[in-house]
Amino acid sequence: MSAPGSQHVRPYLLLTLLCAVLFLPGLASIPPTDRDEARFMQASKQMRESGDWVHMRFQDEPRNKKPVGIYWLQAAAVKIVGADLTTPWPYRLPSVLGAWLAVLFVCRCAQRLFGPAAGLTAGAVLATSFIVVVEAHIAKTDAMLLGTTTLAMTMLAAIYTTKEKPSLATALLFWLGIGLGILIKGPLILLVAGATIAALCIADRNVTWLKALKPGYGIPLTLAVVLPWLIAVSGGGAQSNFVADSISQDLLPKLIGGQESHGAPPGTYIVAALLTAWPWSVLAPFVVIAAWKQRAVPAVRFCLAWLIPAWIVFELVPTKLPHYTMPIYPALALLTAWALSEAKDFQSWVGTRAGVTYRILWACLAVVLGIGILYVTKLYGDGSVLGAGMAAVAAIFAALFALVGFARGGAACATRGLTVAAVLFCVSLTASVLPHLRQLAISPRLAEIIAQHPTTVPVALVGFHEPSAVFLLGTQTILTDAAGAAAHIAATQGAIAAVPDDMLSTVRTALIPTGHTVMQLDELIGYNYSRGDWVHLAVITASTPMGMPP
Repeated sequence: MSAPGSQHVRPYLLLTLLCAVLFLPGLASIPPTDRDEARFMQASKQMRESGDWVHMRFQDEPRNKKPVGIYWLQAAAVKIVGADLTTPWPYRLPSVLGAWLAVLFVCRCAQRLFGPAAGLTAGAVLATSFIVVVEAHIAKTDAMLLGTTTLAMTMLAAIYTTKEKPSLATALLFWLGIGLGILIKGPLILLVAGATIAALCIADRNVTWLKALKPGYGIPLTLAVVLPWLIAVSGGGAQSNFVADSISQDLLPKLIGGQESHGAPPGTYIVAALLTAWPWSVLAPFVVIAAWKQRAVPAVRFCLAWLIPAWIVFELVPTKLPHYTMPIYPALALLTAWALSEAKDFQSWVGTRAGVTYRILWACLAVVLGIGILYVTKLYGDGSVLGAGMAAVAAIFAALFALVGFARGGAACATRGLTVAAVLFCVSLTASVLPHLRQLAISPRLAEIIAQHPTTVPVALVGFHEPSAVFLLGTQTILTDAAGAAAHIAATQGAIAAVPDDMLSTVRTALIPTGHTVMQLDELIGYNYSRGDWVHLAVITASTPMGMPP
């Protein structure tokens, strides 16, 4: 016999093991990515270097965009691990933690809404969703925001669906999740929770259940989480206008237009979900149809209220990035678990002519995805194609289950096959493909070259000003032009600069009055994916002028 309570613990243990398999491979071997991750890493590194745990900066520039929560977590993770400040993987640990907590919370939510069997399925669906695996490997706000949002929404689901008076602890956990989410990424969590609450109140024509949220206790708790730092950061200095700057520099530009060339029309997220929700996007249309038919069921209605209103808002906002909709993916995972176990007509819709057509198209896209990974590996990799081959096989495997799994083995068989395919695909990608894309890893290769020519003065960079280079080369790295690089290497013996090959003649000309000449130490060629162009950098120093001692 199993130990008492083991049936309740087992799903969480299994999901923890699944998260370890999905989120840990590649964590230490994927180089820092540009631009957002490297900016977060560098600001967290400067927090450790300066000892200033209130203000965030990138070099000398204040980062008045996101609140301090993720920087605290990243800086604390690096301190606890004790790693060198330029080691990327400790900065990613909060993202792993956030994604793992989201999986456990969605399991608990599914158990409460749809029964014990649904918990493991919902957790597995969320854990294996492509966007969740990707964000768990990136040191940004989004995976931790997913964790705090899922905490708050799990408590909200308990309050909305319970037939008994909810406990004060449940309400306080909801408000704690809201406060932590605000401290991580500002008001986005309020959009998700607020849209859900508004949709439920409108659909039910009832607001009395909101009393169970205990706002008289909860709002002060949220303020207690957020206000101390806001008060501290507003106490003067370059970041005293954090709230105004974050609204004017980050929030409003996203609402008004496509910030940083990330604009896209409504409907973009539906198309993007084919990849971001992969492989479960093969089921998503049928899941939503089945749920809409059963929207009178309180648990299903809650999930739809979590999913649809916020999704519409995200589609209407001009600025779009694939991860923006991730806080509502747990709702899709919950509905998927429900549909697989309880929606009696789900299987029949999958087998209709429209369902078969969609699954064929989805399978074709899965095959294209596998071929695309092979192509990218061949173009930008170091010659190793084993990982890309495994990822391609996994994508084809998923395509086969999408086509024949439902017809031959039913939903349960197809679900197991898709889960296995997702695990194989994601692990191959993060552990074997991404770490070997050497042509894309310009900053790590540049750091390796400069490490062979040790210098005690900052390195000057011309043209290539990506944040990952600042993170790896040091906070004092000089971002300049050709004339500035010439002045730098002429002024200090042993100083190094990295200059685009086509600007070397400009540097040579600028050095003529000083009596120095360019001495090339090395060079590298790579593809800068942030700008979409190839880079040819010459790593140079200045020779000692004639007649001067070395």
